[in-house]
Formats: sequence, structure tokens, C-alpha cells
Amino acid sequence: MSYNFNFGLPSLYRTFSPALRAKLDALGVDKHYRDGQLMQSRGDLTRGFSIIKSGAVCFGKMDADGKLITTAVYEAGQCYGEFTLFADLPRTHDGYAKGDVTVRHISKPKFDSLMMAEPTLVQPILKSLTMQLHSVLEWADDIRRHPLKYRLGKNLLQMAQMGSEPMIRATQSDLADLMGVTRVAVAGVLRDYKKRGFVTTSYGGLTLCDPDGFKLWLEHFNQLAPV
Repeated sequence: MSYNFNFGLPSLYRTFSPALRAKLDALGVDKHYRDGQLMQSRGDLTRGFSIIKSGAVCFGKMDADGKLITTAVYEAGQCYGEFTLFADLPRTHDGYAKGDVTVRHISKPKFDSLMMAEPTLVQPILKSLTMQLHSVLEWADDIRRHPLKYRLGKNLLQMAQMGSEPMIRATQSDLADLMGVTRVAVAGVLRDYKKRGFVTTSYGGLTLCDPDGFKLWLEHFNQLAPV
């Protein structure tokens, strides 16, 4: 799989009925971006709903040293912009094209009109936002409660489940950005995983050798009963 980390969230666009997808598509305007091109900036006040039609979008924040810390990578079928629509919030992350990207943008006035005419549009969006909140709360608790060995392993398992091939195509630098730590820290944890027989590494990615055993080992770090 390619490095598209989206907290395991399903495609919001595909949860809409075919008729509703057609209406959304008819209201939108396609915009095309080249690989690496800036698509949105932190603080942008543009209000609207965006559907990724092809490619992927990397969302993150640039620190004072010019380093982008990746928060998530959304792929085709996923959507963004809900916070600007419902809470009038500015864009909180920079967004960059990963590969050649096409996004269908729907302005707030057009989206609001459709929502009034099609109340069935609301429930899937509320469900998606609730799932995002749940994932972020879990992520925040993991940071406060667990060491990197647990947090990285948990996310590798999630990334493997999302993919269609055994290999997770993420470099150590990718994983370091995702976890908000140094590449050296990630390399040390991966060496430990390799010694335990849980992963093998190769150029451009890694493969989980024993996902079930890996998951069982990670459970020893967890101090809370599952829900």
C-alpha cells in the first residue's frame, strides 16, 4: 500500500447514494494540482466542501524550521472542509498534492442549498465527523499514555489493514513525521520489531510478518480494557 494515513476512516463520498453523489458532482468545480503543489494554507478562510476525485492530499503543519509535520493523507473518495462549513473555522492545516490530484470544490452557498433540499446529506457527514473526533481522542490518549513502541505499532497495524498489498510503502522519515518524533527514534523501534520477528524492512517500506503476534504483543502495553 502507499503511504495514505487517514485514521482508518472510510470514504465519505462513497457513503452517499448514487443520486446524491450526482447532485454533489453537478454543483462542484474541478481543480487540478500537480504533485507537491500547495492546495490550501493554514489560516485560509475559504469556506466549502471538497471531494478528492483522484490522487491524494497530504495535510500537515509547517514548523518554524520549514519542516512539514504530517497529520493525515486523504485519498480519492474522501472529503474535507466540513469545519469551514459548519463552524466557520479557518483551515487549520496546509494541504499538498500527493501525485497529480483532482478535487471537486463545492462552495458553501451551493452546499447549504443542497443540504436544505436533501436532508439525507446530513447524517453521513455527522457520522464521519464523529468518527474523526473518536480517532483524534484515541490518538491524544495514546500520546499521553503509551510509549512510541506501542503507538507506532498500533498505526502500522492500521495502515496494513487499509492496504491491498502486504508492503506498507512508508519510509522511516514518513513514519517519523506521522508520529511527530525523530527518524532516529523510529529506526530504533523498528530494529526492536525486527528482532522480535514482527516486521521486515526494505527500500521504501516495510512488511508485517506476524500481524496477529504483533497485535498480541502490543496489547501488553495497553492499560485500558477494550470497548
